[in-house]
Amino acid sequence: MSAELNSADLEEQDMDEQTEASAAADDRPAAATPAQQDGEAASDDLAPPAGEAAAKAEPAGGAESKPAKAAKAKPAKAAKAKAAKAAKAKPAKAAKAKPVKAAKGESAKPQAGPEVEKIRAAMQSGASVSGTVIGWNDGGLHVVVNGVTAFCPHSEMELGEPLDPQGYVDQTYDFFVLRLENEGRRIVLSRVSHLRQEQKAQQAETRGKIAAGAVLKGKVVSVKDFGAFVDLGGVQGLVHISELARRRVERTEDVVQPGDDVEVKVLKVDKGGRRISLSMRALEPDPWQDVASKYRVGASVTGKVEKVERFGAFIQLEPGLSGLLPSSKMSIPAGTTASRVFRPGREITVQVISVDPRRQRISLGLEGDTSEGSRSDFEAYKKSQAGSGPAARFNALADALSKLKQ
Repeated sequence: MSAELNSADLEEQDMDEQTEASAAADDRPAAATPAQQDGEAASDDLAPPAGEAAAKAEPAGGAESKPAKAAKAKPAKAAKAKAAKAAKAKPAKAAKAKPVKAAKGESAKPQAGPEVEKIRAAMQSGASVSGTVIGWNDGGLHVVVNGVTAFCPHSEMELGEPLDPQGYVDQTYDFFVLRLENEGRRIVLSRVSHLRQEQKAQQAETRGKIAAGAVLKGKVVSVKDFGAFVDLGGVQGLVHISELARRRVERTEDVVQPGDDVEVKVLKVDKGGRRISLSMRALEPDPWQDVASKYRVGASVTGKVEKVERFGAFIQLEPGLSGLLPSSKMSIPAGTTASRVFRPGREITVQVISVDPRRQRISLGLEGDTSEGSRSDFEAYKKSQAGSGPAARFNALADALSKLKQ
């Protein structure tokens, strides 16, 4: 009996010891995690010295200090989450370099090699290069020189106004190299510079041929109201409207157009060769050379009204040869204007009254003008009767007077 009691007492004693041990374990603080240990160490490092903290806590003027609030420690769970997020963060991607866009007239890729070096050498020496136009844009023309792409601005293509860009495509020209930049990506050409050089050489050759009386070939470059400018080969001269043809010319465009090939005679060279007067009229046959034999006094001829003036009408007998029909010989009713009767372009038959080859004048009258016919008969009478006797002269005079009365 005593043994059983002793055994029961021992078991009850063991249970009491276990209960006290578990209560003591509950009263002990939990062990700090590594993250909490790091946080506590950091707090210790940032904490000010005890004296400094006491000085800050003591209010000025002996005021009672308020108890400082204890800093709330961040829970370990939040610290772990932040550390995990930082570990998962991806490294920032490096920014991709954008390709450099080629400027207008530039090649998209650098052009290098012996062909580019040849172009560079031509630029440095001032030599020309040969290139073929393959296309264009708003700024100018794309040109291929020895397999290398280059660019020629519109303003550097012609001495005057540039042509339609399509007209240059697939054509080969000589150029000077103005610039070679950006590793050959930008090569700028000029055809104008080459044309100017050719023009100077041509001018020197042409000026040696220009002299009064010389006959030269040229091309009409522009047409004005007062005449036409003709390029003789780098040098321009003027054909005045009065020198375009022997016939009367109202408009320059009626005789020549820009681009026409013409032959001219140099009339005069003034101001050191800077002003050259030309004539196309001087190379036409002169109709006044045999006018007296072709148009005898008293003969009836057919002509065309060319122009009507207050004093009469000009009648064209042939190109470059006109006569004047005076107003006094028109036989028009009183109060009627000559321009209403003799309209330009009308064909009429007139009679030759007089011919003056030296002054280049022909006087005309209407066909059947008996007074003028009688005068011509009288002139013929005087010539035929020179040296004849009085009786014969009297009979011829009587015949002439009878015609006058008729």
